Amino acid sequence: MNERRRVGRVRKRLLIAALVLAVLVLVAIVVTGVIPVGIVTLHLDQETYRPNEIVTITLTNVRTGSVYFGRPFAVQRFEEGDWVGVPLDILFTHELRVLQLGQAFQQSFVPARDFFETPMPGRYRVVKEVQVGSIYHRAKRESLTLIAEFRIR
Repeated sequence: MNERRRVGRVRKRLLIAALVLAVLVLVAIVVTGVIPVGIVTLHLDQETYRPNEIVTITLTNVRTGSVYFGRPFAVQRFEEGDWVGVPLDILFTHELRVLQLGQAFQQSFVPARDFFETPMPGRYRVVKEVQVGSIYHRAKRESLTLIAEFRIR
């Protein structure tokens, strides 16, 4: 029963997010007269984790141009009103990855295994840097910082 409720809440949130996005796109078109080229999303498979659970990160390209990125990401913890970096015990390779329209990339970590220090309960976030490719000839790449929050209980 709890799983059914959780799936229902996730579906409801996704529907609300899609509606908000549709309204924002419509407003952008009306205000600027330019049709937006889409977005890049970063989301997690859950909102709350235990320290020994797998946190799965999904990066999705729903924009016209390509998305360029590497494997590295950062984790930060909210402490006393500021976001503080959490030292990770993860070895990242630095190959360049490219996502085309509609493609997604997943990676994961386990806080109890991949944090240098014991994970404390609280508010955390994953931070990932990407570059979005040109949507027309000679356009420069633009850097984006994507963030997805979660809690450890």
